[in-house]
Amino acid sequence: MPGLYFEDFVVGKTYRHMTSRSVTDYDNIWMACMTHNTQPLHINFDFSEKQGLHGKPLFNSVYTMLILIGQASQELTRGTLVETALVTDIEFPRSVFAGDTLYTETEVRSLEASPSGEGGGVVELAHKGLNQNGEVVATFTRKVRLRGRPAASTVDQSNNGEFQR
Repeated sequence: MPGLYFEDFVVGKTYRHMTSRSVTDYDNIWMACMTHNTQPLHINFDFSEKQGLHGKPLFNSVYTMLILIGQASQELTRGTLVETALVTDIEFPRSVFAGDTLYTETEVRSLEASPSGEGGGVVELAHKGLNQNGEVVATFTRKVRLRGRPAASTVDQSNNGEFQR
């Protein structure tokens, strides 16, 4: 199912995304290896325990944010995203650990139609990540440039009505 077009968004509307995901130690170590972020607080159980803060490795906060974006994108911008223009106001008020389950809520903050008249525009989205206890683990704002709704003549019915790019 495609995401929403620019014209489908309404300022103030909040989406509670259906997709959730439990994170694992494997996820955390994989992300550390892929990004060369070998911070011991993310991958070393012994080091984490001796720090006395949490007693176990912290889940990578950037990976947390990416999972939340992915959950939102499945419903909101899949197939309609032109680009992510800006990510701001990033906060991680509560730590995430392996075994936590992440959920995402998104509020539409603003809409700015494309000045060129070609359709589409920029949508400002405020994302909130929650854990299995409903505690906020991340908040951030993202501006995305989206396609406008295609004219009826661009829908090819021989391809199950899917938009042709």
